[in-house]
Amino acid sequence: MSKIKCFAFAMVLCLFLSFAQSKNIFAGDQDLTAEKVIAEHVKSIGSPSLLAGVKSRAFVGTTSLDFIQGGTGSLSGRSMFVSAGQKLSIVNRFTDVNYPQDYFAYDGKDVSVGYISPGQRSPLADFIFRYNGLFKAGLMGGTLSANWPFLDSSKKADMKLKETTVDGQRLYEIEYVPKLALRDLKVRMYFDPKTFHHVRTKYEVRIKEGDQSVRKQTTDPSTGARPSDVTVTDMKGNAYPGIPTSSASNDAFQVMPESIYVLIEKFDDFKDESGMVLPHSYTIDYSVEGQGHSFIAKWNTKFMQADFNKTYNDLIFKAQK
Repeated sequence: MSKIKCFAFAMVLCLFLSFAQSKNIFAGDQDLTAEKVIAEHVKSIGSPSLLAGVKSRAFVGTTSLDFIQGGTGSLSGRSMFVSAGQKLSIVNRFTDVNYPQDYFAYDGKDVSVGYISPGQRSPLADFIFRYNGLFKAGLMGGTLSANWPFLDSSKKADMKLKETTVDGQRLYEIEYVPKLALRDLKVRMYFDPKTFHHVRTKYEVRIKEGDQSVRKQTTDPSTGARPSDVTVTDMKGNAYPGIPTSSASNDAFQVMPESIYVLIEKFDDFKDESGMVLPHSYTIDYSVEGQGHSFIAKWNTKFMQADFNKTYNDLIFKAQK
């Protein structure tokens, strides 16, 4: 066999083996289930005894906010993520007077969000205030949170597993429906098939044209305001309607045509922290389409320092307005 033919044969063999190995990422276990993926995922974080012993965790670092559509400019600042039991606080502080902070908190009972100016929430804050169940269910923050549902076997959910590709990366996708009702919020989680790290969660709400709904109103305990009473704005003071809710006078509301709300959490830069493998890059992408306008923004946080099993003042878990 000539050298050219040998080289060509070797190349074909390498390509075949590479393809076979990549296929085996998914095909190696024909009986793979969502439960098995989650079991491997929990192992990827740390040992059961270690995870059980960590009651609180805190992360601090830098953050940036980029307005892509529906606003202009970029902000930078400092970030703090504190989780203790069921409680969670996510704080991003900026130096811009028009957008001084994002503050989202859960005290184990109520979810509170901060304002960017008196009576005005950002589009992201409006979404979290409206769909606060993602905090109560322990979903927000992924494995950074001590309330991550897969760390507690008593938290039950319906799960469906499939294989998919996102941004060119092959992933396991789990459609996740917790017993705690999230109303019309759809949740999909994504896991790396090699490491079983949780790399993203997608939350999506689609409100179709002509829908009529009756919703129980959520009231802000600090102001008495309901979501429909609050205008959301971008950093330049441009006002947008919040997620459609009932008016102050009754609970039936007209849904605006073809409204789509998508919040995506992304996790990367996994490193060992006191025996646990946790992400140190945390990104939130939030977009709104419909209602005559579009809004797209990205929050990107890099955690530089972590601390565990400290005691925190409960005031941290109530958002400063």
